[in-house]
Amino acid sequence: MKSVFSLLLLLLLTACSGRQPLLLPELTELNGIDSTQTRKLEQRCAAKFVAGRWQFVHSIAFEMAAGGGATVIGVTVLDGPTLKCALLGVEGFVLFEAVLDQTLEVSRALPPFDNPEFARGLMRDVQTIFLPPAEKPALSGLLVGGDSVCRYFGEDGQVIDILFHEDGSSGMNIYGPDLNRTRSIVAGPPLSVAAEMIPKTLELTASGLRGYTLTMTLISAEKI
Repeated sequence: MKSVFSLLLLLLLTACSGRQPLLLPELTELNGIDSTQTRKLEQRCAAKFVAGRWQFVHSIAFEMAAGGGATVIGVTVLDGPTLKCALLGVEGFVLFEAVLDQTLEVSRALPPFDNPEFARGLMRDVQTIFLPPAEKPALSGLLVGGDSVCRYFGEDGQVIDILFHEDGSSGMNIYGPDLNRTRSIVAGPPLSVAAEMIPKTLELTASGLRGYTLTMTLISAEKI
């Protein structure tokens, strides 16, 4: 158990160190060119995120780029803009629990999960996966390879691209203020739950010399 704690902390504290070689790609804007296509793409991007109150349970496999890994259970509750997150060991013991609304409040954090950087890093990734980045994208268009993109700009300088590939798959790329890619998310095949399409798997990869991959496999999804 202690080795699992240490590995998870190391993943989230060091993942973004080092140079990020993948730069924000240029896109051909649809805005003002084809309003119908733009509207359909924006609706498709909005549909990537569920509406209402939901509870998700995932098996989360952590794997470092340099080797090593661990598995925990993640419970995520969405209630509008409010996000609740808990990590449990495979035996069901609660390791970490927090709520993100206007501010981040940590209600349970066993050492070394009580490190503030861990809480911020974990909730940042969960927020990116489950909460829409803005009401509408600032730009929508096509990349050179043909992928359709909705591009959002955050107040902190972060850029988020929601991607739809020509083979029907989808994902997200996240770039820092320097326009280097910091994280990417690949969504697996969807499962229909309460009229929403929920990915069976989500794979988040953090870039950097000491990057990591989180593979989230859906155990249950419930509208509450």
